[in-house]
Amino acid sequence: MSGTYVPQPEWLVLDWHRACLDAEALTVQRCDACGTWRHPPRRFCADCASSASSFEPVAGTGQVRSLAVSHRSLDPGWQAEVPFATLVVELDEGPRVLAATKTAPSEIGIGTAVRCSVERRSDDFALVWAEPTTTDTTKG
Repeated sequence: MSGTYVPQPEWLVLDWHRACLDAEALTVQRCDACGTWRHPPRRFCADCASSASSFEPVAGTGQVRSLAVSHRSLDPGWQAEVPFATLVVELDEGPRVLAATKTAPSEIGIGTAVRCSVERRSDDFALVWAEPTTTDTTKG
């Protein structure tokens, strides 16, 4: 997928992308005061209001909770991939992340167990990928 648009994240989202790239793995923001995982990154913890947090690596395993299938793309770099699915993955740690997948939309659905990884797209952007971990007959 050469030639695809690469976003330029800012502020806390930029910090999250850099943490993923530095760890070479999916990371999620975690409250240093109470341990609550949160994504997308936020300035204050919704549980305890603490501003103290860090980005920690997660297992990257979870389940598809929602997906959207694109049958065309405005980005020429993705046009050869249509149709493709964009997933909302609920991680085993609790938070949900948005992820791309190379799996055909007909082969993945709500409830599918997946493993997430990150791919460097620039010095400041990591694309989250999710691929099924087992053969799953749950397709939604």
